[in-house]
Amino acid sequence: MAKQTVPTRALLACGVLAGPMYVIATVIQSLTREGFDWKHHRFTQLTAGDFGWIHQANMVGVGVLTVLFAVGVRQTLKGRAAAWAPRLLALFGMAYVVAGLLRADPAVGFPPGTTAETVHTTWRGAIQNASRSASTLLLIATSGAIAGWFAAEGRRWWAWFYGAALPLVFIALAGLGFAIGVNPAAPAFLVTPWTWVTALAVHLV
Repeated sequence: MAKQTVPTRALLACGVLAGPMYVIATVIQSLTREGFDWKHHRFTQLTAGDFGWIHQANMVGVGVLTVLFAVGVRQTLKGRAAAWAPRLLALFGMAYVVAGLLRADPAVGFPPGTTAETVHTTWRGAIQNASRSASTLLLIATSGAIAGWFAAEGRRWWAWFYGAALPLVFIALAGLGFAIGVNPAAPAFLVTPWTWVTALAVHLV
């Protein structure tokens, strides 16, 4: 790792902030907005309705923080093996920005008053769904790039940690979701990416 300057530490701190901010704000909205159901709705559905702007701002904010974090990662990690990690991480953040700039299509029961007859797919909703799927693939690729960097540096334990963290955390959280009676994928997809990002940010800081 390169010696960190104050600006670099500030950029890395954006990664420490991003995950908790996104998860806490999303959970609060999901529990307080009428009609939202963890068993049936994706969290991007929170961008729909009168208060959708709150989650839109949340997604754009966390996306911008992640892009800034990626700049800090680029300034911290050196060597050819680190070339792709910050680029992929920045694209991951941009996927959240894109999703936040758009509104989800209504789903049955959300926003309140939405019925099967009123549900239809728009180009905005389709792009938002695509961006969220892309963010998952981009983070998996980032995980592999970071693991490869640590392996190239001879730090194999950390390589295994960052390479295996995503599937292990996902499985653990899916099990928790099943145990508490919600859609197992809901807590897993919400928390897993940001657990990984936060762990990397804290490590680099």
